[in-house]
Amino acid sequence: MNAVLHSSSSTASPAYSAFTSLLNWQEPLATRLQFRHDLPGQSANRLLNIELGLFLIVELLPFAAPEALPDLLNGEGVAYRHRPVWTPRQHRYLSRARTLLAPYRNRETWLKALTAYANLRPGLRVFTVQGQYTTGVSSFGLHERLSLFRRALA
Repeated sequence: MNAVLHSSSSTASPAYSAFTSLLNWQEPLATRLQFRHDLPGQSANRLLNIELGLFLIVELLPFAAPEALPDLLNGEGVAYRHRPVWTPRQHRYLSRARTLLAPYRNRETWLKALTAYANLRPGLRVFTVQGQYTTGVSSFGLHERLSLFRRALA
């Protein structure tokens, strides 16, 4: 009986594997950021989540303010209704982001996250609070994060 239970539990289903992969999209960069910048706890993960939201705004609603992310994720609001025509890749980005950034569908949660992001050291942030790329991060650091965001949303 134990052998049967053990063998079935040790083989993960493809759906479970995809789900755990989805949840771990930030690794190993989050760990490197945590140790490189001496960040406490889950701060690096939160930083990457916020930056993923800002990246999504830049990619899908380039003229919208960062505060429009909840509207984008919920499919409502003026910025969403007046969006440009998206490519299939951009539609996939939004679909995936709705899962990865689900807590930020709540406007208050997103605004608190933006406030916390604004209080981080400029050398940590890839974006300004206005949602533009910053020059405070090395070109390698910028490329590393943007590549991570593209892979996470692909």
